[in-house]
Amino acid sequence: MNLPLVSVIIPAYNAERYIKSTIRSVLLQDYKNLEIIVIDDGSTDNSATVVKKLANEDKRINYIHQQNGGVSSARNHGYKLSKGKYIAFLDADDIWLPDNIGKKVEYLQSDPEVGLVHSDALLIDEHGKSLEKVKKGKSGWLLNDLLLWKGTCIPAPSSILVCREVLEEAGTFDTELSTSADQELFFRVAAKYKIGRVEQITWHYRIHSQNMHSNIALMERDSLLAYKKATENKLFKNKTFRRKCHSNMYLILSGCWYHDGKNKSKAIRYALKSAWIYPAALYKLLRKMISWS
Repeated sequence: MNLPLVSVIIPAYNAERYIKSTIRSVLLQDYKNLEIIVIDDGSTDNSATVVKKLANEDKRINYIHQQNGGVSSARNHGYKLSKGKYIAFLDADDIWLPDNIGKKVEYLQSDPEVGLVHSDALLIDEHGKSLEKVKKGKSGWLLNDLLLWKGTCIPAPSSILVCREVLEEAGTFDTELSTSADQELFFRVAAKYKIGRVEQITWHYRIHSQNMHSNIALMERDSLLAYKKATENKLFKNKTFRRKCHSNMYLILSGCWYHDGKNKSKAIRYALKSAWIYPAALYKLLRKMISWS
């Protein structure tokens, strides 16, 4: 039986600390019909040396260097070079378990309405030690939940396997975005396809100080732009729903600025903005403020 080719795209920027473990986790997949495309996004460390050495040992690994253009540019570059029926995006610090790809290919082949499938993740620290927390998503027609920011719907880019024709229809990552590029892509995919979930841990999500989402100012800028693009793409079912979604997004930004950004004035501004555009959120806001006290 001929297994369809899976293209694994790894964007890398100064990733020498983790990328060897990341690539080896792909090479150890039970599913063997893979190509690995590492897009070095202008690294200034020894990432290139590490990857090229691995590429000499396994011809499925392709190393490509580009001028620094950001993670979305690197992912899109890898996609353009890929040949697989299925596309996976793996961040250069995360780890797959051996059954990750096989389980997801099986899932996609079992339901033609599903355009993207993801799985649960165990959170690990910078040393690979378990943080004893599991990140889980959802399945089904998830557009409204994604727009409402209703819990975790799709854990992260490293969790997904997507059909090539889905990206051809929905489009790839928006290069104007970085921290919210995956979120905005998931909006477009979920508007047209069901989302699947493998209900087991098949990968490890590494938490460390260089994670992009630790930059609250960038998260703020990207979140506002992602929702602006969702409005332009007419993804909100009506105006009231759009206000509710924006209200939730403002409330999340408020909490991020309060807890991680240590900026109470911005936190208060977004909290008030949340209640102003959707007064029904006032109860949620009061509960949030009580939890802060």
